[in-house]
Amino acid sequence: MQETLKKEKAFLEKLAKLKKMPDDVKLNCEIAILYVQRHQIEKAEPILEIMPDDMDLNREFGIFYLGKNEIEKALRISEMMPDDVKLNYEFAMTYLEQEQIEKALPYSRKVLKKDPDNTTGLLPNLHLKIGATYASMIQSSFSKDAKKYGKNAVKYLQTVIKKYPDSNDTFENALHCLGATYSDMGVRFSIGDLDKSIEAFEKLMNHTTEEWKKEDISYEIIKVKQLAAYRAAQDYLGVTFSPITQDFEVAIGVLEKWMNHLNTDERTRQAIQKEFKKIRQLAAEAEKLAAEAETSE
Repeated sequence: MQETLKKEKAFLEKLAKLKKMPDDVKLNCEIAILYVQRHQIEKAEPILEIMPDDMDLNREFGIFYLGKNEIEKALRISEMMPDDVKLNYEFAMTYLEQEQIEKALPYSRKVLKKDPDNTTGLLPNLHLKIGATYASMIQSSFSKDAKKYGKNAVKYLQTVIKKYPDSNDTFENALHCLGATYSDMGVRFSIGDLDKSIEAFEKLMNHTTEEWKKEDISYEIIKVKQLAAYRAAQDYLGVTFSPITQDFEVAIGVLEKWMNHLNTDERTRQAIQKEFKKIRQLAAEAEKLAAEAETSE
């Protein structure tokens, strides 16, 4: 509230100053930008007409139009200033919000090319958003595409983690998204990705100082370990029929090993016990079928 009042006071002071200095170009531009940011676009337009080449003002209009999804108007401004880092960033983020990643990438490449040293401070969040968008496409895609999206997601998220470890919330969000991405990939593809998921979540657990985050992450780790146990059991159950009883016992052993590792609450232990029961029922059915097959011979 105090900050809002402070900004409003500063804005009114600028307006009063403008009345005394109506021809001050810099002051006119500052007032117009404030009008755009306050969504009073009709008050900013007359000022833009008298300074149509001002890049700062045009950028604000472009960002405003993107926020209103008036893409054609924003594109006309982008054509005037195709190399503007901040405007290209806003285009990339707008398309990423809409999960139109192929449209977003040309703009993100311009940002990365024009600001390789991250002087604007925009790169960590851009990498995070691209990675998160690719990650969101894994579950709904066919196997080949899902693998590609997962690989791309990991690449962008790892960039945040390796290059921008001091980016605070962005760094932690990248770690969380990386853990979730590897978890999704582990469910669909390699069980080894589940180990990478646990590693990312544990790194986040060690990094964050917020207790509520630590509690949430601990549950995420338990969930991934349960997935790993379930996947391991599935892998053992998917073998050929002949040594079936032995493989059922191995599957149960894998689950028990994970359960003892987890330090789980009672609800989780009961859930895993249910998996034991299912596996033993399947083993009993398999033994019965095998006995019947021998009898019929």
